Parts: sequence; structure tokens; C-alpha cells
Amino acid sequence: MFELPEFPRWAVEVVFVAYAIAATGIVVLERRHPSATFAWVLALIFVPVFGLLAYWTIGRQPVRTHRRRRRRRQLNAGEAMRQMANLHNLPPELSGPQRGLVQLALRTAAAPLRRADRVDLVAAGASAWDSLSTDIRRAEHSIHLEFYTWRDDTSGRRMIDLLIERARSGVRVRVLYDHLGSLMTPARHFAPLVEAGGRVERFAPLRAPWLRRPRANFRNHRKIVALDWQVGYVGGLNIADEYLGTDARGSRWEDLFARIEGDAVLGLQGIFLEDWYEVTGETIEIPKEARPAWRHGDPPAYTLQESSGALVQIIPSGPDVTVASAIASQFTAAIACSHQRCWLATPYFIPDEPLKLTLRTAALRGVDVRILLPRQGDVRLVALASRTYHDSLLEAGCRIFEYPEMLHSKYLVVDDSLAAIGSANMDVRSFYLNYEVTAMFYDDKVNDQLATLFRSNLEHCEQVSREALSQRKPIQRISESVARVLSPLL
Repeated sequence: MFELPEFPRWAVEVVFVAYAIAATGIVVLERRHPSATFAWVLALIFVPVFGLLAYWTIGRQPVRTHRRRRRRRQLNAGEAMRQMANLHNLPPELSGPQRGLVQLALRTAAAPLRRADRVDLVAAGASAWDSLSTDIRRAEHSIHLEFYTWRDDTSGRRMIDLLIERARSGVRVRVLYDHLGSLMTPARHFAPLVEAGGRVERFAPLRAPWLRRPRANFRNHRKIVALDWQVGYVGGLNIADEYLGTDARGSRWEDLFARIEGDAVLGLQGIFLEDWYEVTGETIEIPKEARPAWRHGDPPAYTLQESSGALVQIIPSGPDVTVASAIASQFTAAIACSHQRCWLATPYFIPDEPLKLTLRTAALRGVDVRILLPRQGDVRLVALASRTYHDSLLEAGCRIFEYPEMLHSKYLVVDDSLAAIGSANMDVRSFYLNYEVTAMFYDDKVNDQLATLFRSNLEHCEQVSREALSQRKPIQRISESVARVLSPLL
């Protein structure tokens, strides 16, 4: 019988010390956020088998590319606007802090400032399905859909049937979904759409090449609908029953889409085309009829000032963008500019140090800081880690409210004329790892709509108190503390 050779204890110890030094050196040289570095070092040293497997599959830093720069030059839309725009030509209704935020998004994400002729808030449920299906039926040229989760359920099948109908009528239908986020959805779900002439692609498929080029940790979490270059949606909804109908338990998640009409849709289209190019290598040219006036010689200031629609920047972020934390920078800067109120809603709340400090500082300055979270999220570990941040925020004067159902909305309301809606959660994963997109509106009407929604949600909430937190059982405190240590890896 074959027996494994016995190694002297000193040899095992030397090998382990060498492994610990090498693992620590590799992680430290990647220059991650300090908390993430510390968490990975602990995982690699104290649980070496699991830690090494997790690091190999989801932990390694991506190789940054210039893919988006190349794509922007080909589209010549966002990059051209970034080069032409300057603070002297921006609309006069922008305040000084807003001009700074516009400049920040231009420099970190090449996000041009555009007008939206119309902006509507669309809540999850039947109203979301009615709005989406109506606009999709009206599309005459192209239908571009990009989602993190697409389920093989009633809503998913209804959407496929609708897209089949549009594809057969000659509309160019393109669907992009994240493979990990839709892992349980079989390929046969999309097969009838492909047979009808539609195109369906997976972002970062999990297969053998992924082992050599690991990307499981860098997911496409964006939710984008772009129709005929004229109508677009951005927000937190996915294609699944809990968003577009009711799930098996007869309930739905609280979520939100911003429906946009006008020139601002070009920003959503541009992001979709970049992601499509990443997956397929296919370049899709912007139709002449969809190009804004400034492409033909009119300065961008003229286009912006002649329209009365809401000013908006479509801001992307992701691990291959020049500034991966573009959305995190925008949120932190916006909160830092607040004077009267800062209201935010998010399903997952694991703030990095800059965001936590900015929220505390805003509350200490006298700003009305309110944070809306679900009472019990769908990811238990994240919910536990989230609660460990409550004490310091409450101590500074922030107010935290818990929604009784699953709240999946992601939006921000600052003062009276600044608002943001998108796919990014207020956590380290969305800020530094995922591909995300957020629409930032410099408009009092959109701000008022979101503020009204926030107040409506608060009517069903329970406010978190410091007294209740102090009465938590020891086992709960320990569980939350362990989850917090792991939070940089979540």
C-alpha cells in the first residue's frame, strides 16, 4: 500500500513561512484598499486551502486595458464631448458645487453632460413591465438590453416572447447578460430569440479559459435598456419576477428605474456598445439620425442651453476604467457638497472609509442625513456586516431607517437639485469591483420626485436607535464583527 512520505516538522514550518511571506508580498504589491489587503492576507494565511482557491478564482486583480479608450475613439461621442466641454460653456443654472461635480465626472469617467427631454420614475412591479413592454413594442430600429440577472421565470419568458416578436418584425435585438448573475438560466431560455434573429451574449462566461484569466470577481452589474437611441432605462431592476411581477411567494422587491428620453440616452447606448464590443469584438456604428447636433459643428453649449430638459451625466465605473471608483468618487463628492439634506437608499451598505467619513461629517455639519436600508436583505452575510457601521453613523447624527420588505432601490437625493439613480450599491463591491452605471441629475424636478418616493418609503420603515443596537445579544455582535472582517471580500 502506497504511503505518503513523512516530512520533518521544521520543513513544514519553513514551507509555510515561505508561503505566508510570498502570499503577503503578492497581495501587498497589488496596492488594493488597505482593508481588502488585510482581509486577503488573513484568508491566505489562516485558511490557506480555501483562501488560495478563493484568491485564484475571484481575488486576483484584473489586467487593466485601454479597451474603453479605443472604443470611445471609435464612437467619438463621449471622448469628443469631454475634450470640448469646459466650465465656461456650461449652462448658467448650474451652481458652483454642481460645476465641480460635472468636471469630476468628465475627468474620471469621460461622462458628458447632456439633456433629458423627459425623466420618469418607474417602480418595480406591473408598472415597470407595462412601461418596458410598451416602449419595446414601439421600437423601430434597435433594442439593446443589458442586465446582471435574467431569470427563466414568468417575467423572463414574457420578455423573450416580446423580443421574438420585435426581432421577427425586423428590429435589431441585442441582449447582454452577466453569466454569474444569471447562472441558473439555461441557454435554451434564449434559443428561440436567437432563432428569430436576435443576438444574445454572456458577459465573462465561467468556463475553462476563466481559470487562466480569472474574472469571476469582476461582474457586469449594470442594468441598461436603450431603444432606438431615443428612450432609455437605468436603475436597479433585473429581468425576474421579483422585479417585473410577483415571485413564487406572491411578493415583489421595492426597486426603481429611471426612464429617460432625449439626447442623454446616447450615454446609455455608448456604455452598452462598449460592453458589447468587449464580449463580441463587434463595432456598432452610431446611426446618423441618432447623432446629436454638435456632431455636425454646433458647440455643445448651444445644444445644452437651447433645451429645457433635465441635465444629466451617465457615469460608468468598473475595473478597467481609468478611475475604477468613478461612481464612488461622485457619490462622496456630492455628499460633501450637501447643505440641507442627504438621503440615500441602498440594499447593501458596506461603505468604504471615505464614504463613511463624508456621511458622518455631513451629519456633524447639520445636514439631514437619512439612510434607507432593508430590514433583512437577501444576502445574510452582507446584512450582518452592514449593521456594524450603524453605531458610528448614529453617533454622528445620521438617521437610519429599515424597510420591512426587500429594498433593492439605489438612489441618492442631495439638497434640492441633485439626484442619482443607478445600479451601484453603497458597498465596496459596487465601488471598486463591479461594472456599474449611474445617472446623476442636476435638476430640481427629478430631485423632488425622488424625495417624494423616499418620504413614501419612510412611512413603512422603523428607525434604528442606538438603544436597540446596544441590546443586541453577544452572539449577534460576534457574527456581525466576523462579517465585517470579511466585508472587503464581499
